Amino acid sequence: MNGDNMKSVWQHNAPKVRFEELNGNKSTDVLIIGGGIAGILCAYKLKNAGIDCMLAEAKEICSGITKNTTAKITLAHGLVYDKMIKRFGTIQ
Repeated sequence: MNGDNMKSVWQHNAPKVRFEELNGNKSTDVLIIGGGIAGILCAYKLKNAGIDCMLAEAKEICSGITKNTTAKITLAHGLVYDKMIKRFGTIQ
C-alpha cells in the first residue's frame, strides 16, 4: 500500500479540537510552541505542577508531525537517557 493512501489514526479517529484565535497581549511564565504530542504533554505536566504556561499552535492541534506518528514510547529512549544521566548527571 502506498504511504500516500494511508490515513493517519490521529486524523481519522481523534475529534478536532478548536480554540479561539489569540487576540491581544498575553503574559505567561512558560510559552510552549507547538501543539503536538510533546507540546501537549509539556503543557499538561506544567499545569499539573502549578506552573503558569500557555501553548501556541499555528494550525490545528496534532496536525503536523504528530498526525503521522504512532506516538509510542520505547525502551530504547530510556537506555539512551540512562547513559546520558550516568555520564552528565541531572539538572537540579
